[in-house]
Amino acid sequence: MTIISNNYNLVLKKLIFNSLNETLIKEFGKINKHPDISNYINLISTLDDSLCNLAVKLIKTTFESLDKGYLSSKNRKRDYHIKAYHQRSIITIFGEITFTRTFYTNKRSGKCFCYLDRFLGLKKYDYFDPYLKAMIIDYAADNSLSKTAKMINDLIGNRVKLNKHYPFLSRQCIRHIILKEKISLPQFKTLPTPDNLYIMADEKWIHTQGNNKKDIMTKSIVVFDGFDISNPNRIKLLNKKVFADIFNKATNKALDYIYYTYDVDQFKHIYIMGDGASWIKNLRTHFKFNPNVSVVGSLDRFHFNQALHHLTQDKTLSKILLSYVLENDKSGFNNICMTLIANNSHREDTIINKQNYILNNWVYILNTYKYNLKCSMEAHISHNLAALFTSRPKGYSLHTLDKLLNLRLLYKNGYNLKKLYLNNYNSKKVLIMDDDKINYSIFKPFDYIDTYSLPFNFKDKF
Repeated sequence: MTIISNNYNLVLKKLIFNSLNETLIKEFGKINKHPDISNYINLISTLDDSLCNLAVKLIKTTFESLDKGYLSSKNRKRDYHIKAYHQRSIITIFGEITFTRTFYTNKRSGKCFCYLDRFLGLKKYDYFDPYLKAMIIDYAADNSLSKTAKMINDLIGNRVKLNKHYPFLSRQCIRHIILKEKISLPQFKTLPTPDNLYIMADEKWIHTQGNNKKDIMTKSIVVFDGFDISNPNRIKLLNKKVFADIFNKATNKALDYIYYTYDVDQFKHIYIMGDGASWIKNLRTHFKFNPNVSVVGSLDRFHFNQALHHLTQDKTLSKILLSYVLENDKSGFNNICMTLIANNSHREDTIINKQNYILNNWVYILNTYKYNLKCSMEAHISHNLAALFTSRPKGYSLHTLDKLLNLRLLYKNGYNLKKLYLNNYNSKKVLIMDDDKINYSIFKPFDYIDTYSLPFNFKDKF
């Protein structure tokens, strides 16, 4: 459908010239004649404000022209009666836009509809436009709700100004949008199956509200299939995917991803790394994909070195303890621990606790050094979960936490949240989106949209 008429370019030029010329002449009269940074600020602020006002006028004109075009079309006259005219306001990145549109009733069924709202794919009663909501979803995946509200408010209307922006959105409004809206799920892509697959796991306790003052354990799993060591100072994990869940579904999510992405019958080795928690050790049974695959559990070096440090801060003695472990000499290791207890009776509980920790994970420690495994799960927990959920004192309802966690994971896994949101905008159920076949049905969500040339002239609107 063509909505740009022959006179559109002339009208646009005239609108831009009149708007900018009038504003700039008025503003230049106020500019200080002496060299001053305020001259620069005033100039770009004026231009920014003028362009936003121009965009608001142009969008309003286009919307009302679309409405008028359908009003005058043969299809409308054949099928619909005019019922009423109503104004609607929406907030966009340019500012608030108020426009008039027509409501119709079907001549046969008597049902009412608004052509403009449905053609544009706008939901009923929504005050914020779809792109603004997509930005909210995108920002909230990496920022707190209050910071997201501030960032979005700063983007609406005139962005170049020294005074505070009008608070169109509050933290509660951001939360309401996140809880209400649905976004598409990305489709897994098939990858070549390597011989080795690496799995790291850990958990993070997050404060909650309305949950009997209990913290909730969020289990997280990271899956990748190799290392990029082209830069020795920054080793990169290949084909990394991050999973987490507050309802003990992280393992199932990771399994679904692996089954859809790889040929599990081709794996030869599965390496599972973690801090020795029982649920991480039990992952070995879940990832036994075929009878021939070797599933190897290991303890990450961070927790092992931490345990050695708690046993003794003497570096020489710590190296001796390490050598006994690597030589698989439990007797020598236990003898040194007994000596430490005898010489440090006030630390007996700590020494016994760390001694048992190392003994319980003895085989996993040996596997770590045997296969030269390096686990960065602590860093992943810090960046993926702690940075957003626990770096500041705050608590979440389970529903809010679940929503924010899903957004966080999509963001950390490199998906485009704006596209995922807009793809699902006019669907009540969650869709699966393939990046190669993006669904832009937001722009044509109903089968009654006519493909006609609009019988109107933009010049009539000015």
